[in-house]
Amino acid sequence: MENKNDVMIDVDHVTIRFNLANQKIDNLKEYFIKMVHRELMFQEFLAVQDVSFQVHRGEAWGLIGVNGSGKSTLLKAISGILKPYKGTIRIHGSVAPLIELGAGFDGNLTARENIFLKRLSPGK
Repeated sequence: MENKNDVMIDVDHVTIRFNLANQKIDNLKEYFIKMVHRELMFQEFLAVQDVSFQVHRGEAWGLIGVNGSGKSTLLKAISGILKPYKGTIRIHGSVAPLIELGAGFDGNLTARENIFLKRLSPGK
């Protein structure tokens, strides 16, 4: 029988939305001029649509998908960097956002080996 206390991450019908400008704007001045003249048009882009899952205590999960499928966006929402447009994300415990930390990591080593190497690095 499932215990409610075993649910560490609860993602419930989450949708994450971005507003994308219909035209490329190169600088802040041009952006404000177009905004004042009401020439700035946006298109809604749903990066994540109606996603639900639960992660229970002791489980390890991975998100797999093609580029642009919303993996990093969903992880940013779980870590609190982004807020969902719809739905809820409940975290029981703490989450350490280690998103996009590729810089400085050796791709030929395992995650454990990289962490060990970083601990031994001077100045850390």
